[in-house]
Amino acid sequence: MQILVALDQSPFAATVLEKAIALAKNQGAALTIMTVAEDFMDIGDYMDTEKVTEKLLADAKAKADAYVEAAKAAGLTANVLVDQGTSPADLIIEQAQKGGFNLIVMGHQGKKGLSRFLIGSVAARVVAHAPCSVLVIR
Repeated sequence: MQILVALDQSPFAATVLEKAIALAKNQGAALTIMTVAEDFMDIGDYMDTEKVTEKLLADAKAKADAYVEAAKAAGLTANVLVDQGTSPADLIIEQAQKGGFNLIVMGHQGKKGLSRFLIGSVAARVVAHAPCSVLVIR
């Protein structure tokens, strides 16, 4: 079994990672940790976004390294994927398809805290379009 855990840089991501690690250990599954740095290049006509985009990617890479270390501390070796784009949901779905994952684990809301939804917009899109099962952690 292959599990893809999609994490943002929110405080809740640690809880999602903890659940994914426990599940991977229980199932004897391979765990891949994915973070997505948002890319604001599509609004480049209005402002210089290159430095912001670079900073977001560096932050995502640093957080991904910390997530891998947390998995290692829990006794699990994890692969890591860091991607960048304007749609985190599309990148997660694409990675799930390319990687042949059996399960995606993700949080119900990300760092934006869209309280008007019961499930975050990224999670909802992944659930609707993923090629595999999706476990949404609340």
